[in-house]
Amino acid sequence: MACGLATLAVIEDESLVENAARMGDLLLSKLEELKQRHSVIKEIRGKGLILAVEFHEPKEMTLKLGWKALHKMETNLFTQMIVSSLLSRHRILTQVAAHGLDTLKILPPLMITPVEVDKFVTALDSVLRDCRKFPGPLWDLGANFLRQSLRKPASVA
Repeated sequence: MACGLATLAVIEDESLVENAARMGDLLLSKLEELKQRHSVIKEIRGKGLILAVEFHEPKEMTLKLGWKALHKMETNLFTQMIVSSLLSRHRILTQVAAHGLDTLKILPPLMITPVEVDKFVTALDSVLRDCRKFPGPLWDLGANFLRQSLRKPASVA
């Protein structure tokens, strides 16, 4: 009970619920701005600091080809590519919302600051811009699959 009471005291003393509401609104508005620059973003939704970015087939031809190729292999590989790129290039941990969904789940900590919100939005913008390039995250993901498929299986004794 002491741990629970201490946790509740920190949540109240540091106004974490209010911060979550403010930072969630800030993140939501910045992601909406990002949606205007990237046709692959279908919808931004969330409440507080529980947010999701849903993707759909983009309008740009190069990105559309990559989208279709990834969806032929597995329906949520595009979003997995975004998750992988955010982690490997920017050290930001996100998740695919569920199997078969083109939705990125964002669950930042309650004490996130505006600086960290900006860092996340800038990183996501960078990853989405890189998706249009060759080579880019799409090709990194494909090369990684190829490397894994060419590895010799460990011999069974």
